[in-house]
Parts: sequence; C-alpha cells; structure tokens
Amino acid sequence: MILVCETLFHPKSIAYRHCVEIMRFLVEAGFTYQVHVEALKVAITAVRGGDPRTLRNWINTLNRLGFIKKLNQRVYQMNLESIPELLNIVVKSGQKKLM
Repeated sequence: MILVCETLFHPKSIAYRHCVEIMRFLVEAGFTYQVHVEALKVAITAVRGGDPRTLRNWINTLNRLGFIKKLNQRVYQMNLESIPELLNIVVKSGQKKLM
C-alpha cells in the first residue's frame, strides 16, 4: 500500500525553496494560473539549469510537491495557495500570459 500525502514535505527544505524560486520566476513573468511546458522549462533553466535530466527532475518534483498539476501534454496548472507571498502578488495582478 502506498500512501501519498501532499503535506509530507518540509517547507524549509532545499527542494521546497528551489520550487518556490521557480514559481516566483513564473509569477514575475506574468503566469498565475496555467503555464505552458516550454515556459516552465525556461523557468527551471533560469533557476536550476537546462540539462534534460534536470528539467525532467524538477517538473516531477514540482508536481510531486503540489506546485503544479498536469492538465494535458503541454499545459500545467499552477498551485500558488501554499506560497502566501506569491499569492499576494497574483491577487494584485491578473494573469498576463496564457502560453
């Protein structure tokens, strides 16, 4: 039996902080609700690096920790509810980019 819980990560962990950095990059670029996979890869490349293994790893980590959710093959839904400082920025401005 596998138990999956979205709150099993420590908010001060290094992986969590890197995920917040990636999400902050996306919010500052104008994404607030959905992000195209290519824009997500640009954000990960800017924050962590552009190696294909790195991109795959961070997309999986963001998904596993609940920061993003795959809507279809090319679009991810962003979940900013767990990052209050980014949520405040998003509330003040609407989504400027869709893809």
